[in-house]
Amino acid sequence: MPLIIGIDEAGYGPTLGPLVVSSAAFEVADGAGVADIWESLSPAVARRRSDSSDRVFVADSKIVYAGGRGLADIERGVLAFLASTGRPAATFRELLEQMCREADGLCDAAWWSDLALPAAVSPQNIEAPAALLAPGPGGAAFRGLAAQVVRPGRFNQLIEKYNNKSVLLFQQNMLLIRRAMGRYRGDLSFVIDKHGGRHYYGPLLSNNFFGRPVRTLEESPRSSAYEVQAAGRKLHFTFVEKADRLYLPVALASMACKYIRELFMMCFNAYWCGRVPGLAPTAGYPDDHKRFIAAIRPLFDETDERQIIRWR
Repeated sequence: MPLIIGIDEAGYGPTLGPLVVSSAAFEVADGAGVADIWESLSPAVARRRSDSSDRVFVADSKIVYAGGRGLADIERGVLAFLASTGRPAATFRELLEQMCREADGLCDAAWWSDLALPAAVSPQNIEAPAALLAPGPGGAAFRGLAAQVVRPGRFNQLIEKYNNKSVLLFQQNMLLIRRAMGRYRGDLSFVIDKHGGRHYYGPLLSNNFFGRPVRTLEESPRSSAYEVQAAGRKLHFTFVEKADRLYLPVALASMACKYIRELFMMCFNAYWCGRVPGLAPTAGYPDDHKRFIAAIRPLFDETDERQIIRWR
């Protein structure tokens, strides 16, 4: 059965907190495409919040998280999918160990703490949708989530290396792609949310596959598609504008990376707000980070600053 893997990011714009890139893998019936997964999983998955009372609400994380709703819907969706594979995450560390290769290095900051999960909903709210997802209803089956977490210190190192934020993001995508190539057999199809205004990904793919021929299938403002023969199999890449609103694997990846980023920000805010009386939490975006940094700057030195504030 073919494998389709959606990839998206959270935290590209902020200057505090990590950049997180996630992937969500689904096995589908022969002849099925990424657009068919919504229908295949409709007994367990809802595209609208109003239809999600007994199902998992899956959508672009900006929609799921909108309106001051907090983590509840995102957490319910991400943890239910993980629990459906028999690997529930009971703590933040367990979540990182399941999804990230470098989990230990992500848990060594002074402000990090091992949160109990779920953090915003009851365990019962996870168990019911997980049971619906477990059989793999309708011919599509969830196979797993993976993530790359780039904390500010590492982000700054990579900016020095690439001197280009979009290339940094693409390389994190490639790390997830290579992990998928090592984990799954056969041909793979990757569906990736477009990176800003970029329409041409052929040279980047060629560089990452050591000059192997990259067949261009489409390059347009809406979609750019390519095919690469590597390691004895066919790899198909489609970069789509607003893919997180169109395709379930990308929407779930969007939710997963948003969830991980927000858990990191919960730890970050709890640590610093506990040391500065009256300090309000931050989401880490440029329009607010100066206020927050001004309040906590007396508590760290120049070396710490490189590990806390992203340069771009």
